[in-house]
Amino acid sequence: MAEFTDQIRQTFDFHRLVFRIGELSAMTSVSARQLRYWEKKGLIASREREDGQQARVYTFKTFIKVSMMKYFLDAGYTLDGAAKQAQAREENVKHIHRFVSTGMKGFARVDNEMAINLGAFDDTQTLMALLPDDGPIRYKLLPNDEAQRLTDESRV
Repeated sequence: MAEFTDQIRQTFDFHRLVFRIGELSAMTSVSARQLRYWEKKGLIASREREDGQQARVYTFKTFIKVSMMKYFLDAGYTLDGAAKQAQAREENVKHIHRFVSTGMKGFARVDNEMAINLGAFDDTQTLMALLPDDGPIRYKLLPNDEAQRLTDESRV
């Protein structure tokens, strides 16, 4: 299980993703000039480069914040209002990131469907999210030992 958790953490290690100002501008449709202004106002921050280069680089977290601010600006908010709305939603993003990086325990086949082991529901049961090819996600409780066995069997 530790191996899977490590793979998920590496896959979702957004700290490794950095973008130059031109890339961030292209990805968000916010001009480099606007990004520099937002940085000057303290609404976003660039990250120090480890390679000694002078060009600004931004983290994935900043990409998300800029994208949210752009969304709210397009919806008619002022810059300060858009920044406040984006800040309010950052807390939710932190929780989602924590869930993805630590809450998922592995994959399994349950009732002939792909499932995600979501961990202990209580002392005796594990919550599994069943992911059918079509239709809504369903949830199923399995005894802990059965869930662990199925998860172990699905490791490649």
